[in-house]
Amino acid sequence: STFETSNRTMIIIVLVSIVGQYGLEIHEERGAGTELACYGAFLLVMGGVVLHAVRSLEEAEAYKKAFGVAFAKCAEGIVPDSDRLGPRPLSNPYLVQADNASVDFYMAEAARLYEAFQRDVLDVLSDAADPTGEVITVLSNLKQRERVEQKMRLDYNGVAAKVKDYLRATFVVTSFEELRRVWAAVEQLTTQGKLDVLSIKNRFRAGPTSMGYRDINLNVGYAGHVCEIQIQLAAMLEIKQDMHAVYNLLRSLDLDKDVEEEITLADLAAACSPATRVALGVLRFCIAAMASLISGCYVVFGVVNDTGELRWLGAVRAC
Repeated sequence: STFETSNRTMIIIVLVSIVGQYGLEIHEERGAGTELACYGAFLLVMGGVVLHAVRSLEEAEAYKKAFGVAFAKCAEGIVPDSDRLGPRPLSNPYLVQADNASVDFYMAEAARLYEAFQRDVLDVLSDAADPTGEVITVLSNLKQRERVEQKMRLDYNGVAAKVKDYLRATFVVTSFEELRRVWAAVEQLTTQGKLDVLSIKNRFRAGPTSMGYRDINLNVGYAGHVCEIQIQLAAMLEIKQDMHAVYNLLRSLDLDKDVEEEITLADLAAACSPATRVALGVLRFCIAAMASLISGCYVVFGVVNDTGELRWLGAVRAC
């Protein structure tokens, strides 16, 4: 179950089912007096799981409302889909790095360009949008190799050229006025030929994620390398930093496809070679066949061979 789904909810269901099965076995062997303890433990576990899930989902809904309130406050007086909310979205689904090279090549290129990108792009954008250097926060880094390789396997079928954030930066602004100044500086660098805007994902205009989060994600070309620049509102980022536990629940329940997925055993299985996937398919079939055989035996022996007193236990096992 862990390998196939990496889903905590499914794992809990399987474990609770095992507990219930052993409870029935104990009841059958020990007789009257043990069923209440077994069923009580079963219900206690199930009740705890359901209560935790409900409370976490309520917390997720509260975060979603908080994102909405923060956005409404920052965008007060701004017409929806207005240019005051930043640039129009620009889709570029076929965007890739040049040369179709290896991970080592792109990581080395990103490391070589890092200081120049910081000096020629990020510092220029920061100075133009915030001359005092006291309002806008700029963060930049190189993507870690482990995360690059995971993203390649899981999202891009092993193609290193499809990873577009080897070199990345984030501008944290406190208002849409500051956001517009950052974008105006980006346009100026584009006009000067120092930067190429290749794609724009603007959730302030196109709509939020299913959790209500909004930001801007730009893919830009610098010296022939595709880089990523994010622009985030501080008010929303502060809320986002406190919701890791909620994100983990949403991932486990598959309720938020906009959250960046953690790497799971199931993901790694999907990224295996064709031969490995065939072997896993055979293994899954064998396990399913065995489970079907056992279920059939429970039905036959539970209904036909059990005594009248215990026959209902066989039917419950079959279910």
